[in-house]
Amino acid sequence: MFSSIKRLLQKGKDSTVSSNDLLHDSSKALPEQTEQEAVEEIFPKISFHPLMYIEDETRYVYQFLNNELPPLQPNQLSLSAIDIEVDEEGAMVTAFIRNSLAKSILLQDVNLLLLSEERELLARKEFSLEELGELPASSSRPWRFYFERETLLKEELPKSGFQLAFDLTKNEHKLDLEPTWEAQLSDVQKEELTKLVASLPKLGENELCLHSISASLKEDGNLAATLLIRNGSKQAVNLEVLPLELFDENFEIIARGSFTLAPLTILPNTSKPWTFIFPASLVEKQEFTKWSVRIPNEQMI
Repeated sequence: MFSSIKRLLQKGKDSTVSSNDLLHDSSKALPEQTEQEAVEEIFPKISFHPLMYIEDETRYVYQFLNNELPPLQPNQLSLSAIDIEVDEEGAMVTAFIRNSLAKSILLQDVNLLLLSEERELLARKEFSLEELGELPASSSRPWRFYFERETLLKEELPKSGFQLAFDLTKNEHKLDLEPTWEAQLSDVQKEELTKLVASLPKLGENELCLHSISASLKEDGNLAATLLIRNGSKQAVNLEVLPLELFDENFEIIARGSFTLAPLTILPNTSKPWTFIFPASLVEKQEFTKWSVRIPNEQMI
């Protein structure tokens, strides 16, 4: 039993944030304290998930480790890392999720960072915490977070001094307009595009996809197709050559062609509208109602 405690003790570090920053609910904010006011210390009590079976020895170890953690102030959430296990597929980090609010909370999707003792970023991943369940008021619940190999940014991970932290950087997917579009579109059109971007399904990490907006046949026989190019990665993407195929509802080809771009830069976590003109010679079908687009050899979009 005591060997288990010794193995875990002081391996990881504590990371604390204001619950207002994470939950984005100003109604939970507390009045500011003056320098003369004493800061209340809260020691969250251990809370095990009601549906999780934990052996008595492990419960004792968790209880001991929780008692050793520093106190929290009111209105805080904390991640206290206590162990890391690395295998060929990734790394499992065990930590306490601590809540010093006077009420229970439900956490959903959160982005977590794995940091070294020197605050170097080791891994980043989004976790769904629905299975964590309701975290009682002033409680501390042990939980395990698995970082797959592809989420790790370093080959070697530290055995001690590591830290889990909430990623509080705003990660909202936004509309990005080229200057020419910015100048030509009306405020109403910009608002419609903004609402469209917000309504689309969330992109996966490093996902790049196309969304159909409109297509129309011009008097000269050319076909203009406006698409939304969506970049879900944290890196800018430069498109220099983009082959496209348009299909109707019967999967018959409307038009196909390859476009050489300047390049066209799609900023991280943004969507950019762009219109592609298919010359009349590349248009194979002039009448259609519904349509979709794909990159050849890729899924229909």
